[in-house]
Amino acid sequence: MELAALEQSLKTEGVAPIWLVHGEELWMIEQATKMIVKAAVGTLDDPMLVTRVDLAEGKKGAKDILSACRSIGLFTSRIAVIVRAAELLDKKAEDKEELAKYAEKPVREATLVLKANEPLDGRSAFVKRVQKHGKVLNYPLLKGWQAEKWVVERARQIGSRCDPATAKLIVDLVGSSLMTLEQTLQQLSLYAGKDKPLVRADVEGALAATRSHSIFELVDAISAKDTRGAIRHVDAMLEQRESPPMILGSIVRHFRNLVEAKAVADRGGGAQEIQAKLKVHEFVAKKLSEQVGRFEVPFLRESFEDFFRAELELKSTRIDPAVRLEALLMRLCAQPVGRRRA
Repeated sequence: MELAALEQSLKTEGVAPIWLVHGEELWMIEQATKMIVKAAVGTLDDPMLVTRVDLAEGKKGAKDILSACRSIGLFTSRIAVIVRAAELLDKKAEDKEELAKYAEKPVREATLVLKANEPLDGRSAFVKRVQKHGKVLNYPLLKGWQAEKWVVERARQIGSRCDPATAKLIVDLVGSSLMTLEQTLQQLSLYAGKDKPLVRADVEGALAATRSHSIFELVDAISAKDTRGAIRHVDAMLEQRESPPMILGSIVRHFRNLVEAKAVADRGGGAQEIQAKLKVHEFVAKKLSEQVGRFEVPFLRESFEDFFRAELELKSTRIDPAVRLEALLMRLCAQPVGRRRA
């Protein structure tokens, strides 16, 4: 559900007692959660009205969540409970069952918002039961063209202007994560100046200065077999609240572009031909044309085995996702980029 539609629904239908807000698009999840909680209790910051439970902390579980939902005070008529890392419920069958039962007979004065920064299986019994008695909102990552439209509209909302070509360049450079795009637009707005339109020169100048951890620099570090440099770039991405799955997705997308760009370059094509083939901004095509000469096709293609392995590890183990990303970078940097692996 789009945020505008959610806002209208909250006004006309009221606030459901239980919400599951899930997906990979963290910015949309955060905005939707804020709208729901503000509609429920009018604030996000009053600890008397809003309780936060983080399932990633220690032994937090359904008992903590339900206790918070039932803790209506003498001086409060409504409360909200926000649960972070609800994706961890997939590994806690008993907790899921307790929450599913609660969804059938919730505390009407409490609004429970379960936030999952991963897409949950909409066919699961848990999700279906929550949907039957409450609301389920799914926010997947936007496709490139959708993110470009979002950039144009969001730039207008924050007092800047951005034409479609510049929006495309921004998305090509930083990806389609709205959390990252929001931070980028705020930086660009400050860089360009109040009420000034965002143009290509701003993007190239500001992003070169402020996003030294961009995917291009990360791939440069891989091509140089600079493990420490690659890890530093990923750490900087994590500090910008980019999730490990989103970072892995950016790496995979860039390597796909490199494979296609390499095919064009091997036929004698340059940046212009790469731009025409990949439908990317000319600035991005130029960067790709510079990078493809550092890689051979076998390394690029075989890297996807590492990506597939990393994706499985991110989804199937409890080991810190950041550690998994570092392991991936160590594997990539350990391999010769100019010939087939032994």
